[in-house]
Amino acid sequence: MSSIISFIVEGYNKRTIIFTLAKRHFLQQFFGSALGFFWAFVEPILFTAILYTVFTIGLRANPTTNIPFSVYLISGITAWIFFASTLTNSTNSISQYSYLVNNLGFNSIYLPIISITGNLFPHMFFVFLAIIVAWIEGYAPSIYILQILYYLFCLSVLVLGLAWITSSTNLFIKDISKLVALITQFGFWLTPIFWNISMIPEGLQWIVKLNPVYYIVRGYRESIAEGIPFWNHPEDTIYFWLVTIAILLAGKYLFNKLEPHFGDVI
Repeated sequence: MSSIISFIVEGYNKRTIIFTLAKRHFLQQFFGSALGFFWAFVEPILFTAILYTVFTIGLRANPTTNIPFSVYLISGITAWIFFASTLTNSTNSISQYSYLVNNLGFNSIYLPIISITGNLFPHMFFVFLAIIVAWIEGYAPSIYILQILYYLFCLSVLVLGLAWITSSTNLFIKDISKLVALITQFGFWLTPIFWNISMIPEGLQWIVKLNPVYYIVRGYRESIAEGIPFWNHPEDTIYFWLVTIAILLAGKYLFNKLEPHFGDVI
């Protein structure tokens, strides 16, 4: 825990350079394209619109229960897009910022945080968009909207732990980035983002709940539309944090073990 505290303190002291690099990271993703950084908003909006059209018009189905499908879909997919895009970008963060690895003034363990911070810009836009869509559908913002900050913190800590694992191992095993892309692709369909967990037999729902992202996706939805406090799920909250802290500690340990060898393979 002392190393985690030192990590937080040092990160706070380097917050200016991290934010600057995060801003540059966000803009560089779309450098040279005609629409520039607007692609960060256009692609997710189009993907969400296609899913909505397929289910409501094409299949004429409503896989949700008590809230409109538009609200159900956008509130869940907002959390997932941040998770998937940030983890994918963070996996390549060390090779992308190789010039900082051997920089004695910058600890490379903060490299995944650049991707996390950079993706906060479009994420907050989609959170705002989800709130507006819910409001239009009759779900006015309540005090529980503030829970988004808690679930965003949960999401960031989870991604950071996973990113330490994937970014450090990706330098030595190039298949890791492909594996992350595959897992996030399958994870999207296996997480209750556009379908309801009640569609699965009750005896099998625990399998879905093993996925820590389920806790966050449900939390975003409950904060934006349903007005359910996070403390209504004490067992799920305890499970999430046990898993997330274990991933975080394992990721930091693995990163520290492999870091001395980064310069040999970059």
